Amino acid sequence: MPIPQQTIGAGPDPFGDPFTAQNTLNLRPSAPFVYLASVESGSVRVEGLEEPTWLPELALFRLNPGVQGVEVIRDGQPRQSAWAMALEARRREGWVVLDPGLSIPAEYLPEGEPAGPYWREEIVYHQRTGIGGKAYREVWSQRLPSRRPTAPPRYSFDKASFNRWLSWMVGQDLVPAPDAMARDEVLAQLEAWASSQSRIPDSTLRAQRDTVAANRLELHRSARVIDPAALAAPSPAPVKRSRK
Repeated sequence: MPIPQQTIGAGPDPFGDPFTAQNTLNLRPSAPFVYLASVESGSVRVEGLEEPTWLPELALFRLNPGVQGVEVIRDGQPRQSAWAMALEARRREGWVVLDPGLSIPAEYLPEGEPAGPYWREEIVYHQRTGIGGKAYREVWSQRLPSRRPTAPPRYSFDKASFNRWLSWMVGQDLVPAPDAMARDEVLAQLEAWASSQSRIPDSTLRAQRDTVAANRLELHRSARVIDPAALAAPSPAPVKRSRK
């Protein structure tokens, strides 16, 4: 599935009710985006997983024309040419661009979301500015109930489903896991933070913080590191014992 065309233009009739014709959100239009991943960054995730696991930190790269190397194209040019150079520049910097056309299996999506890409398109009309168009959100960003239909939407992020999907992506070798150097950098930061707790003057508070720091360090030191090659290797055949 190609990255969608960004459409920002006039919204519904400003003298009418823009929310009567369709389910339009009171939100500014936004550009489509892609996820970027790198072996140089990661963290330990727990929510939604069977055990603490090292997973990459994904960067969200908005394809805004004229920003960060995304070109403003002329009429008649293919839309892909606007962001092709920008994405290639990110690849040269060591980033992995996650294919937005990859369909996410239903078991890694929030309840009620159909299988599809990691972004979702919504029709929006920003009442304050009168600008309408489309907005793109992460599929795990779920809209919360509002007091009225015209209120700006609020979202919560389904971390459990997102972590399960990201763990699956690493296991399929579609996303790189944080490498040993990235993991060591996180551990060094945690160790420095743990050491700083000794300067707390209050002994009770210091003991509490020491316990928290020790638990967090142990969580990161014992966290699972996904090895796609090991997951792909066939299981060894059971050894048959000869009868005597």
